[in-house]
Amino acid sequence: MPNAEGIFGSRIRYGDLTHEQAFTASSIRQMFGALRFGKTECFEDKPVVHGMKSLVRRILWELGSAPARLLSLAETGGSGVILSQNLLFVALRPEGTEAILEDSSNVKR
Repeated sequence: MPNAEGIFGSRIRYGDLTHEQAFTASSIRQMFGALRFGKTECFEDKPVVHGMKSLVRRILWELGSAPARLLSLAETGGSGVILSQNLLFVALRPEGTEAILEDSSNVKR
């Protein structure tokens, strides 16, 4: 999904009409926490090394994103900012919550 914190996140957010929303790691965790999902993890969508060209891209990514990481650390005091234009997210729903979610969908409004 488009990463609202990413260096080029707007490029992805506005590069496709199907992208109606962009998220940060914090906002996507907040949303899935409200939906009763348990463990959530966010990952940076870095270039994957599978050859010489992709290795060069990965090295450039690591070197090029370092100043933005340093600025983020200086401003927030925290590390681990996700700067890629896409945000990778995994959420695991605890066992037994399927019945709770099904029951709540049957509530008359």
